[in-house]
Amino acid sequence: MIRISQRAAGETTIPTAAEQAIRAQLIIPEQRELFDYWRAKCSDTSYPRRADIQPAELKALLPSLSLLDVLPEEPLRLRVRLAGTRLRDYLGIEITGRCLDEFDLGDQKGYWDAAYREVVEAGRPAQGVVPLTPWRQPHIFQFWLRLPLVDADGHIVMVLGHDAFLQSEKAHALASRANLRIA
Repeated sequence: MIRISQRAAGETTIPTAAEQAIRAQLIIPEQRELFDYWRAKCSDTSYPRRADIQPAELKALLPSLSLLDVLPEEPLRLRVRLAGTRLRDYLGIEITGRCLDEFDLGDQKGYWDAAYREVVEAGRPAQGVVPLTPWRQPHIFQFWLRLPLVDADGHIVMVLGHDAFLQSEKAHALASRANLRIA
């Protein structure tokens, strides 16, 4: 596990330019809402801890939220602690309690591995969009956001996620407008 980037004398911080860049790429309003909430829970020196995230403050977003535990293993492994009902509805299975590497993601495996390395190993929020091809729904696009959560020592130990699912025409237009990579 890593600590988020050092600033000075043991302090950690999120670069302001990086914050602005990631927020500017969020085209789903609920993801901007979650990002702003997460950012408000950051201290001057650290990302938020799981205890800082209050489900009661995110009621409208709960069906689309997920929490993943970063397992203390090499290579990087994540287990779904909590998956909102919208994920189950679109993926067609319950994923709570399962590790992400248990799913056959086909040609998107490298994409997702890189996304989670960005959050956990590089210590940065990440976002993107992919079609639900591995789940046999290529006409539906998954707009995703992943945000790091830390322990008391500043190590990234969880990932807070939000997933929005949009169908074909509208999703394709939004993905093109956002200039996001579609895997």
